[in-house]
Amino acid sequence: MDMSSWVMPLIIVAALGTTAAYFLGRRRNVALMKEYAASVEKEVKPVDQQYTWIGGYIGYKGDFKVKDEIVKAVKVTLHLKPRMSIMYLPVSRFTMPHDKMYVVIESKRNLPGEAHLIQKGQYRFVPAGIDHVEKFQRRDVVLGGSEFQLLYLDARGEKALLGWAESIKADDYSMIKHLSFTSSTNVVYARFEPEDRLIGTILRTGQAFTHSLVK
Repeated sequence: MDMSSWVMPLIIVAALGTTAAYFLGRRRNVALMKEYAASVEKEVKPVDQQYTWIGGYIGYKGDFKVKDEIVKAVKVTLHLKPRMSIMYLPVSRFTMPHDKMYVVIESKRNLPGEAHLIQKGQYRFVPAGIDHVEKFQRRDVVLGGSEFQLLYLDARGEKALLGWAESIKADDYSMIKHLSFTSSTNVVYARFEPEDRLIGTILRTGQAFTHSLVK
């Protein structure tokens, strides 16, 4: 059998499969971006907003100005798996197995101290933004069966951050990767796997938590 008789159909089938995967993956990512943006806006209720797309269909950065005496702005970054790339998607199972959302709540007032709740196994090294890690006290915490390490400078910060984490009441705490507040930047921060209910809960409790810190 002539090799050309089956190579060309194989190339055509592969091309059709790649094209179909691209459009299906793109449609899924676009749907998720719209869905998550609606969840954010519903909870934040911004007076002004701006979106910046990341890599076409990989995600976006959203800046939301709010009318609040404590919260200055809420910034959200969504990073989705490359579902439209049939070649890279298998690799992403190792490099980025889940979608990610980052939330930064900026405070108009100074926040006291600093604390971090980090799911165990998230980082090989101390993440950027945690300075002088040797000054932090540490304790292990279990939430919903998931193991975390709590880093804190004082008892107030320890109690406050753990209280926020518990108030989230997540159905699956393994989706939460990092919660923190930092006095050097006056921000409250969350990194997690996005899902409608969790997005709303983290934004709602996160803003309330920001208020509680400055009282």
